[in-house]
Amino acid sequence: MTGNQMEVDRGALLRCIAACDALESDMAELRLRAYRELAPDNFGLGETHLWSAAALAERFRATAVGGSGVADENTAVGVLAAHERHAAAMKATFEVTLARYDEQDAATAAQVNGAGL
Repeated sequence: MTGNQMEVDRGALLRCIAACDALESDMAELRLRAYRELAPDNFGLGETHLWSAAALAERFRATAVGGSGVADENTAVGVLAAHERHAAAMKATFEVTLARYDEQDAATAAQVNGAGL
């Protein structure tokens, strides 16, 4: 806002939309990668023959992708999913702002043209 005028940089809004889209996509990719890489069937801790190693491996797995006793928001996958949702929400906000800006600009132009100015 400059003085009593609100200014919108259309190009900046478009760049923000693109950045949010890229971030959302990156977070989705990382979330899927986390499922594949952070929770292997065998961590190599001896979990196939030691109960304590199996318990530790299960705790690692739960912290990575979710499981018993670990809230989703406290997992690597949960954190990445939260970032993905936030990027999508921010993108939607920028898209609505741009749409309203364009609608108002068109309405103002129609009024000016209708007034014969």
